[in-house]
Amino acid sequence: MTMDERFIKARIVTAAMFAVAILALSFTACTSNSNGFSIEGRLLSMNQADFYVYSPDGAIQGIDTIHVQGGRFVYEKAMTQKGTVVIVFPNFTTLPVFVEPGASIDIDGNAAHLSATEITGTDDNELFTQWRKDTEKMSPPEMKRQAEHFIHDHPESTAAQWLLLEHFITCTKPDYKKARILLKEIMQKSNGSVSAMRLMTAMNSIGELGMGDRLPAFTAKDVNGHQVSSASFMQGTSIIMLWSSWNYESQNMLRQVASNQSHAADSAKVGNVLTICLDADTVQCMRSLRNNNATELTTICDGKMWESPLLRTLGLNNIPDNLKLKDGKVVSRSVPTNALLKH
Repeated sequence: MTMDERFIKARIVTAAMFAVAILALSFTACTSNSNGFSIEGRLLSMNQADFYVYSPDGAIQGIDTIHVQGGRFVYEKAMTQKGTVVIVFPNFTTLPVFVEPGASIDIDGNAAHLSATEITGTDDNELFTQWRKDTEKMSPPEMKRQAEHFIHDHPESTAAQWLLLEHFITCTKPDYKKARILLKEIMQKSNGSVSAMRLMTAMNSIGELGMGDRLPAFTAKDVNGHQVSSASFMQGTSIIMLWSSWNYESQNMLRQVASNQSHAADSAKVGNVLTICLDADTVQCMRSLRNNNATELTTICDGKMWESPLLRTLGLNNIPDNLKLKDGKVVSRSVPTNALLKH
């Protein structure tokens, strides 16, 4: 069964409960060891379902599944660095949880009202829970201001890195100037964390290719051995996007872009699409392309992951990430799928 089929199955299993918007959650953590974290959960109003878990900053590798049976689950994972894992609920809403070696994390809430979810067990989670409560009824601009205040007050936290990404870098209208200022504070207080270093690398690369800049020259071979060059993206509208087999959000973007190119009217299609897969294994990349009906898209997978020279050339360092081009010039970057496909 493909990952997409598993998501559809999970949605069918839980459709009735989400239709009435009542799904009470009560998660209690079990004892974890110093090399990982573990969570034991009990779900009210749910018998069985699958939740999916991934990490945007490498705290865990790949996409994991939390199996709920009889309203209960256990999730344990080895890890060595502080970071973030994201729970994908059956209705495709997401919830970030901040993990660290030895952590025992408690989550109590309602999936129909995730902003009220209580997450305890680490300082980061407790701080972020309070931030969500404080900003629940705020407008997006107000939330952005509160995110800035949080980062100023808690630059050492992993939660600060998440808020920086969500409200200043990967949002619809990114503010890279402000992001660099805030990231400087984070770097000074993060004690050299891997996730903070990755953020810094991403921001440095973004600075090399901004709005209105012309696409730099590059050549590469796609997964079928065909030559690809920047010359193919100098006329009309084009998309270049970064994805991986272990990141759900990026695969969802890949799937939607592929569907648009295959099924939309000609006037609604993007002229040229190049996808870049971050996987170290080309076989896994090809399998994901088949599972997501995206084999017709031109895809590059050089196996070098974050060390790929092409990523540095294009300034793509987030998962997912993208560039939208018009006649070879950048018109938007790091935008949601609906904005990416909008003409």
